[in-house]
Amino acid sequence: MISRIRGKIGFLQKILAMPFIKLRIDPNLISVLGLILALIGAFFVTQQNWFLALIFFILAPTMDLIDGATARALNKRSNWGNYFETMIDKLVDFAMLGSFAFIPIYSIPAILALGFSSISSYAKPRVGLIIITDNRDWPAIGEHADKLIILLVGLLLAVLGFNYLEYFLYLIALISAIGSVQRIIYARGLIKEAERKGTLLPYIKKNKER
Repeated sequence: MISRIRGKIGFLQKILAMPFIKLRIDPNLISVLGLILALIGAFFVTQQNWFLALIFFILAPTMDLIDGATARALNKRSNWGNYFETMIDKLVDFAMLGSFAFIPIYSIPAILALGFSSISSYAKPRVGLIIITDNRDWPAIGEHADKLIILLVGLLLAVLGFNYLEYFLYLIALISAIGSVQRIIYARGLIKEAERKGTLLPYIKKNKER
């Protein structure tokens, strides 16, 4: 949902990436920096220092905007870089949500948020083991950007003295669960379509013929 506006903020990405471009910093290092910032933010969550947690949880995903812009500017885009960035994004998600599991009052909603987020994330690439597919626009609420905005709003309210983080984590779990169902249903449609067109992966076809 929210992630769909990413393509419309290219100018902002270029501005943020300018120092990294000037210094010719490798985009993969920028991705790793994002993870480091997320881990620092996670530490402050365990200390219940909501202000510093908010600051680092803003900086961490900002690196996700910068690494892509830097890769394009330095002509360092690659398939490996795309894969590596995505895996770092998942680790950042894990660090941010998982940090709340260390605080008893938030442990259950944090685990639910992590669990349903994992299911939602896995639903998409798992289809690639059955059919030939691409990174098409899958319908799903609870994408990376959606969860990030909800978490940051919850942290901001906590900084202002209105600590409802438990409910914000439950909200993340809920939209991730809904997104998981959406993706499973969509995947079923893709598989049925592939069966009709005969575009299942070769090893699936061989297994069906035996």
